Amino acid sequence: MLHAPIETLKQYVNQPSGSLDAADVAAVAELIAADFASLGFSIQSIPGKHCGPTLSCTLGQGEKTLLLMGHMDTVFPHAMAVPFQDLGDGKALGSGIADMKGGVMILLYALKQALPSIDLNRYRLHAVINPDEEIGSQESHDIILHAAQEAFAALSFEPSGQDERVTCARKGVTNVNIRCTGVPGHAGAQYKTCASAVEALCKQISKLYALRDDEKDISFNAGVISGGTAENIVASEASARCEFRYFDEKYKKPLMDKILALCAQEPVPGAHTSVSFGASHPAIDLNEKSQALLSLALAVAEQKGIKLHHEKTGGAGDIAIAGQAGIGVLDGLGMPGGKMHTVEEFGYLDKIPQQIDFAAALLAAVCKETI
Repeated sequence: MLHAPIETLKQYVNQPSGSLDAADVAAVAELIAADFASLGFSIQSIPGKHCGPTLSCTLGQGEKTLLLMGHMDTVFPHAMAVPFQDLGDGKALGSGIADMKGGVMILLYALKQALPSIDLNRYRLHAVINPDEEIGSQESHDIILHAAQEAFAALSFEPSGQDERVTCARKGVTNVNIRCTGVPGHAGAQYKTCASAVEALCKQISKLYALRDDEKDISFNAGVISGGTAENIVASEASARCEFRYFDEKYKKPLMDKILALCAQEPVPGAHTSVSFGASHPAIDLNEKSQALLSLALAVAEQKGIKLHHEKTGGAGDIAIAGQAGIGVLDGLGMPGGKMHTVEEFGYLDKIPQQIDFAAALLAAVCKETI
């Protein structure tokens, strides 16, 4: 039941919900579902295979559906979860406080404020709150896309950052797993007849970093590297978890082909490299339909005395999945904050009233305009 925004936020943050902790995600899903139900929404909880459930919450009978998006998972497993801590000076600390439990809270209280001015005989509101955004939304991808195909526009409540920004453009990201195997042996007595998997992996990664192209906004990163068993043993196995990002979806397939071609060139005789591609978020760029949403948001912000601006972001997000349906999308309507994905993640408590008021006014405006 919704009472006060900060109390709701504290309740959400204090329930850990790391993406792979299905029971924890299910627990926070129950809290969020109850709050949507208190606003009159019908709730469908769609079970996940490995993650928690996806919430599909609907209200209204209109022919025009507005998709509202958020996620309940965080990057912090249970053991790393940081509880809500009021730091004073209008700031609070906590795992997922901005990314994006605060966004779900902003959405709910904006709906509470806006609903009396929305004609639910003309419009239908569909909120999809998923459990796996931080790990690529593989289980919820089809649910989001199907909901977007029934909608005329989508608003997402990812963090708004620290400077009143929204975005209609997010990078696509594709995960890459690289595994090298070699010939082990004693590092001092047998190194001439061995093949180091670690050496091979390092050389492969060095080649892949050359894929970076700042003019095309293409980046590559090796985030996790492991291999070997001891400093005096030539490593028989090494692996890396990597990713590449791009604003234009047309670069994805050529980059995948280039990675395969580069890794097929074995840099260490006797070593072997294998490549597999994992989760992927599509890219989305500003288009005509999204520009209409953005223009409306800028107008509402101006009326509220908010200096809102648009900014492309290298971060991936589920709004790009919705964008694949060809509708207008707008993201960044959630909790102002910073240091996301770190144990120092914080949110601005003193900006919550302004953000709720702006989001409520935008919801009401979208449900009056033809987007």
